[in-house]
Amino acid sequence: MYEVKQVFWFNEIGQEDKGIVGKKCANLGEMTRLKMPVPLGFAVSVTAHERFLAETGARQEIEKLLNEAGDLRDYKLSNEVSTKIREIIEGKEIPSDLTQVIESHYEELCLQRGCELAVSVRSAGIVSHPGMYETYLNISGRQQVLRMVKKVWASIFNHRTICAAVQHGLPVGESPCIGVAVVEMVNVRSAGVCFTVHPVTGDPRRAVIESNWGLGESVVSGQVSVDSYVVDKETLNIIEMVLGQKEFQIVPRGGGVAEEELSSEKRSSYSLNNEEAAEIVKLGKSLESHFNAPQDLEFAIDAGRPFPHNVLLLQTRDVVGVKVQDEKTSVERLKAELAKRLKRVI
Repeated sequence: MYEVKQVFWFNEIGQEDKGIVGKKCANLGEMTRLKMPVPLGFAVSVTAHERFLAETGARQEIEKLLNEAGDLRDYKLSNEVSTKIREIIEGKEIPSDLTQVIESHYEELCLQRGCELAVSVRSAGIVSHPGMYETYLNISGRQQVLRMVKKVWASIFNHRTICAAVQHGLPVGESPCIGVAVVEMVNVRSAGVCFTVHPVTGDPRRAVIESNWGLGESVVSGQVSVDSYVVDKETLNIIEMVLGQKEFQIVPRGGGVAEEELSSEKRSSYSLNNEEAAEIVKLGKSLESHFNAPQDLEFAIDAGRPFPHNVLLLQTRDVVGVKVQDEKTSVERLKAELAKRLKRVI
């Protein structure tokens, strides 16, 4: 029996454990500790991934393949190598004791909800690389969960990752192992993202929400024109709303997800009401204060729960790539903009 703990409930981990379970899992654990509205779930550790690659012989096979591969700057070749590596990983069996622990955690989730629960299986790197690795949604059953854990592990060698490593002159075979988050699926009505600082102006007094009907993947991927809201963080009042075209939503279907065309009624309706938008920003402000940094959070609205219990948080991370203005600078910028507009009117 492997002695190091390999699977953790979210309430067993926190921000300090990102090196053990990956940043996404650590933040989910931290939010759970803070009594934030987070779905049930558990984390498969980085060590479990490392152990899997070592004990199954996958690591040696991958190294041999890479040594014989040739110039990975060739796009077609690197894609072929990625496919072969992923086949190696997905074709191996997870060590039996680790299999049992993952299965028992999934079964416990099912017992708590009284059904065979659908979950998302998400990558959790030690360092955040949004969109780099894979996520699998609406997964049910022990065997499918185990299969998707392996697919997430294999995604450290997806074509995007290999191309990025080659571009930056990094050794492809040394891609860092990752954690995996297994999270109950929400009975989602709508979902999206919230920035607790204005992502364009850097104004710290404003939060910006983007949302759509259905699962949040349509928002995160930028596939569709979505609703947007600018919210005053002090009053929680919406100061600007833009109705997106929202051509379609992404919904659970079968053992995965599918695009579904939206009715004209839903296209012409906002996917969040004012109360929900205010609650999302309220939660975001609490996280911003706790992490001492502006937050980029993902949320979902559960169709079966009453407000405010229908607002659930799926992820949070520090905002990157935005120069946050101090309050004085923001006010001066606003005055300057108003002065320019007044001058144009005169």
